[in-house]
Amino acid sequence: MLIQSSLWQDFSRLSRQLKAGKIMPDDYHRLVSDYSCRCCQLATMLEQQNSSVLQEWCLRYALFTLAEGAVSQLHTAMQRQACMDMLYMPLIALTRLYRRQPQGQAELAALHAKLKYCFACS
Repeated sequence: MLIQSSLWQDFSRLSRQLKAGKIMPDDYHRLVSDYSCRCCQLATMLEQQNSSVLQEWCLRYALFTLAEGAVSQLHTAMQRQACMDMLYMPLIALTRLYRRQPQGQAELAALHAKLKYCFACS
C-alpha cells in the first residue's frame, strides 16, 4: 500500500501549526481551511486504498483538533469561529464512514457524545 508521504507531512505540519496557535489572526482562517482540505484529501486517498482504520483516525484527529481550537481560550473569537466553521467537513465524512459499518450507529453515537463533552467542558 502506497501512501503519499507529502499528504501526511502536510497534514501533520498544519496540525502542529493549528494546535500551536501562533499564526497571525488574519492568516488563521487560511490555516484552518488548508488543514480541513488536507484532511479530506488524505481521507479520500485512504478510502481509495481501503484503509478504513487510518481513514477513521485521520478524520477523528482532524475533528477533535478543530473542536479543541473552537473552544480554546487561547484563541481569539475569530480563530475559534474559523475552527467551528470547518467542523462539518470531518464530521460529515465520519458520519458517511460509520453508516457503512455494521457497528456504525454505536460508533456515531459515541462520537457525538465525545464531541458534546468536548464543548460542554469548555
